[in-house]
Amino acid sequence: MEKICEYNDCTGCALCAAMCPRSCISMKEGRLGHLMPVIDVKSCIDCGKCADCCPVNFSSPGSRRSVRPPIQFRLPSSAWAAWAKDEAEYITSTSGGAASVLARYIVSQGGAVYGSAVVPSAPAGPPEGFSVSHVRIYDLNGISRLKGSKYVCSSIAGVFPEIKGDVRSGKPTLFIGTPCQVAAVRSMFGQVPENLLLVDIVCHGVPSLSLLRYYVRRYLHIPPSAVTGLSFRNTEGFVMEISGKDVHYSHPPLDGSRTGNLYYNLFMDGFTYRDSCYSCPFAGERRVSDMTLGDFWGLGKDVPEHPYGVSLIMPVTSKGEKLIAVLRDNMYLYRRTVGEAAAGNDQLRAPKHKSLRIRLFRCLEPIFGLRIYYLLTADWILKKRLYRLLDRNRKKDTVK
Repeated sequence: MEKICEYNDCTGCALCAAMCPRSCISMKEGRLGHLMPVIDVKSCIDCGKCADCCPVNFSSPGSRRSVRPPIQFRLPSSAWAAWAKDEAEYITSTSGGAASVLARYIVSQGGAVYGSAVVPSAPAGPPEGFSVSHVRIYDLNGISRLKGSKYVCSSIAGVFPEIKGDVRSGKPTLFIGTPCQVAAVRSMFGQVPENLLLVDIVCHGVPSLSLLRYYVRRYLHIPPSAVTGLSFRNTEGFVMEISGKDVHYSHPPLDGSRTGNLYYNLFMDGFTYRDSCYSCPFAGERRVSDMTLGDFWGLGKDVPEHPYGVSLIMPVTSKGEKLIAVLRDNMYLYRRTVGEAAAGNDQLRAPKHKSLRIRLFRCLEPIFGLRIYYLLTADWILKKRLYRLLDRNRKKDTVK
């Protein structure tokens, strides 16, 4: 094999490497640090298993391979606004706490949960430092590791064997990840087993872990090996917080002016995503999971006050529908329409557009560095500052 899928379509899930019987596929850093599969053609026996399992090759009825049926996309059956009844659960969750409530249920049933977590560097670990990877959680104490938004690509390569083992043993198994990661887990099994529950999160695109480490080291002057905690949201808003031994970093909540945290600005404006994110087949109302979770942006005013955010819950399959009853026991649920959810969230309508500014950034960044972003968006930043100044002046005049 010379190519598994089209380069610009690759999601970096690494299922191809996991399924290769000769272990001749390795994941190497490409543009902006994103991992891409590289085949050792000398060791390859041309069995085709890598291309046959690749979720990208089966993400549409017109896929170029016919070994397996295409991945099924389904429209959500309903949409719900929700937040946890337990105040501590609610406050410590990114939005309404739906993922945490689901995880607690699965663990209480003797099952296993797979989700993204920050993994600190071991004392004798690799020099690059912390990682963000999917981990297996099997008790209630571990669920806190999965909380919080992580605006970076989480590696799922290490959990494929564990997921397969849990499912085959009959355990209730919950996997929470981006839609492309869910598609990879589905593709690993072909037909989704009944005891496997797949939950995707509404994804806007992902920067690479390599880029995040580089930013932490180069721009924040924090050794990645010293980082033990990382989050991107708190009760005040969109804030990157980094913690560790003798380390604490945070910044004022983003206010829209794009002058706070450079990594965050690049993420928010979509400058550092994978190439595949700009043509993502999984960004739309049609989903590949049993249930979709996210923030319910644009929620109508007829819902009671929810000071710490609200979860969007969209059951897609019958398995997802059955979980609504489980969530109802532990969350305040308000039925909404799928149209309302999609209207408030771009990624439920289409993937991020790869604008001219983004294209220019990706050409110029290797030469001028990440701060070229500020030059390319100077007019945006000036306009936003001007609008904020005018708005403050209007408020002062109103008070007078």
